[in-house]
Amino acid sequence: MEAVSIPLSKGKVVLLVIGCFAFVALSTGLLLFSDQVPRMDSIFKKIVVAAGIPFFSLCGVFGVRKLFDDKPGLVIDSEGILDNSSAIAAGRIPWEEITGLRISEVSGQRFLTIMVTSPEKYAQGKGRVRAWLNSVNTKMTGSPINISANSLKISLDALSGHLMSAWTQFRKP
Repeated sequence: MEAVSIPLSKGKVVLLVIGCFAFVALSTGLLLFSDQVPRMDSIFKKIVVAAGIPFFSLCGVFGVRKLFDDKPGLVIDSEGILDNSSAIAAGRIPWEEITGLRISEVSGQRFLTIMVTSPEKYAQGKGRVRAWLNSVNTKMTGSPINISANSLKISLDALSGHLMSAWTQFRKP
């Protein structure tokens, strides 16, 4: 099998960045104008603002960084998978460490979940935020490695097909 290189979709990343900054603006507007809305619970407001502004700001900054990233979002080759598709991308995942592939869905969002022999190796991540996000992924899907096609120039179904074919060819029983 020849290596399959799946580029990042700059158009999808631009839309994600716009969406992130729109949510930052909405959260900021909620902070500034919620006193004018009757029945607006101040605890709800504080939670939304406390989570919305920093989270979507970080996502937007990551998206802007990805706009200037010329590396492929995902590479599938005889060694395994090289994931560069998200802020918590797993990096190189050798075929020997992959025990299964499946589609997971969380809040209507579909992911390709990659089950591995040592999830803790990938869950640790670099830094506390990545480690926390990976632990959340593990609780939701059973694995810290979840690839979304949202930033890739491929559909999730086509990506799943490529990975299943390669895994069948290269895995060792």
